[in-house]
Amino acid sequence: KGGINAEYGAGGLFYDAPVSGGVVAAENAALTFMVGGSEEKFTEVKSYLDLMGANVIYCGDNGNGLVVKLCNNMMLGASMVAAAETLNLGIRMGMDSQLLSDILSKSTARCWSIDTYNPVPGVLPGVPSSRDYEGGFGAALMLKDLGLAQGMADASNTTTLMGSLAKKIYEELCENNELAGKDFGVIFKDLSSK
Repeated sequence: KGGINAEYGAGGLFYDAPVSGGVVAAENAALTFMVGGSEEKFTEVKSYLDLMGANVIYCGDNGNGLVVKLCNNMMLGASMVAAAETLNLGIRMGMDSQLLSDILSKSTARCWSIDTYNPVPGVLPGVPSSRDYEGGFGAALMLKDLGLAQGMADASNTTTLMGSLAKKIYEELCENNELAGKDFGVIFKDLSSK
């Protein structure tokens, strides 16, 4: 961010437009696009992105879409670790994984990593955890984004206690090449095996 020139060639414009929502959202044209660039032609750019997404959000200058994407993924990585730890603890204490997930998804702990993308196999159909963590957003990709987010934090002198801890946890997870290639929810499998 900061060094991106919006103009290319003869009057062309550049927009950064990272997405969120994963494979399922892409298949259902329900992605969220976080768009950075000139506001001047955003409406035109939005008309194309609307074909692929449910939410196309203008974030300001070039680079801001990426900032939002990395902030989103830092929070997602940390929340997946917290969800996996919580579910693992409850299951080890004798709770049924489905009942525990149902309660957590209706209480103050509710989050996407519990109610939409649960990392416990068999709790939700169609998510990577119910397919041996195949498909979805790879653990190695999560680690990459956590590293980029940490780079942003370092460059802006911002403390990210949970973000840096999530990065460390995914670094350790990705030392196992088999797990690194699985969906990032595989952190539950890793934690529950210890």
